[in-house]
Amino acid sequence: MKILLDEFDSKRVETLNVTIENNAAVLEILADFLNTKEKSITTEMLNEIALEYDMPFATAFSMLLASSCGLEIYENQLHKELFNDYFLPSVKEFQAKDFSDDLYLKTIKFPLKTFKNWELKFSEYAPCEAFICDEIVVTSDFREYPQIGFFREKFSYPAVFQDGREWMAVKPNEIFTMQQPVENSFGKVLTFGLGLGYFAFLSSTKKSVKSVTIVEKNADIIELFSTEILPQFPEKEKIRIINDDAFSFAENIKEGDFDYIFSDIWHDSFDGLPLYLKLRKILEKLPKTRCDYWIEKSLLSSLRYNVFSQLYKIFKNPSKTASENEKVIKNYQEFVKMISDKELKNIKIHN
Repeated sequence: MKILLDEFDSKRVETLNVTIENNAAVLEILADFLNTKEKSITTEMLNEIALEYDMPFATAFSMLLASSCGLEIYENQLHKELFNDYFLPSVKEFQAKDFSDDLYLKTIKFPLKTFKNWELKFSEYAPCEAFICDEIVVTSDFREYPQIGFFREKFSYPAVFQDGREWMAVKPNEIFTMQQPVENSFGKVLTFGLGLGYFAFLSSTKKSVKSVTIVEKNADIIELFSTEILPQFPEKEKIRIINDDAFSFAENIKEGDFDYIFSDIWHDSFDGLPLYLKLRKILEKLPKTRCDYWIEKSLLSSLRYNVFSQLYKIFKNPSKTASENEKVIKNYQEFVKMISDKELKNIKIHN
């Protein structure tokens, strides 16, 4: 591949490079905060800022978050720009009542249950604890920022723990990121990954859904779910659970076996990209079957960074020779098309 751009488009690529690098830097900063300091903002701190300066609590939280991440938004112009471009739009305040009408949470009663090294119980977000609440946002100029949520009161949610570590849960991030897949589901549905059955529950309540087949490799989770949660499903006769590995099962699917496939076998975008790419390659054989992947936008963000890095390297170190059939990118529009979601979804995955 060769990239031959004029001076104007070359400057646009350099500007895009700054944006991509800022994306990565902010993501790293926020990931560190969420992993190590997620409870460092207190109600007292939030109230002091919001009430003293008469600003929305979400804005006050954004300022405290930026400060906790080391930004000096009043002394440093770059930090101020990062705050306005990333931190300010990323934060959302929630209230417990925002989730009071969720059909799954209203229907399923969760017993406190211990099974082998698994424990079904309620976990919670502390007041002002920061958490990822939805998919990453990608703007038209490829600026990307995660969506950060907080409650001003304690918020409890059902979760399963393995050896004391939260393994799966039904909380805002799962609720919001499942909305589109549930809406897309129809006919004979297949889902890779059981979790607490949130997707399967909502999908099975749709009249357009005939059946929901769940493939889950952990037999203990299947038993816990089948004993404590599945009996409460109003459409439990639509549910079938298969104890198998997602990749092994996917290899044997034929066109027409299912109308819709939803994959959710990763914890987040950090561990998910290689699993997503592997599963996507297997399911390429089913062009007539609708396939969706949990947090795909975030997964594509990680892929975009890798693809852009390769393109930028070619751009900065142009080849002096070219083969007869070598692809040539001649303008900025062709360049950014290579990192668009549509193009990234169509990248051919090689073993």
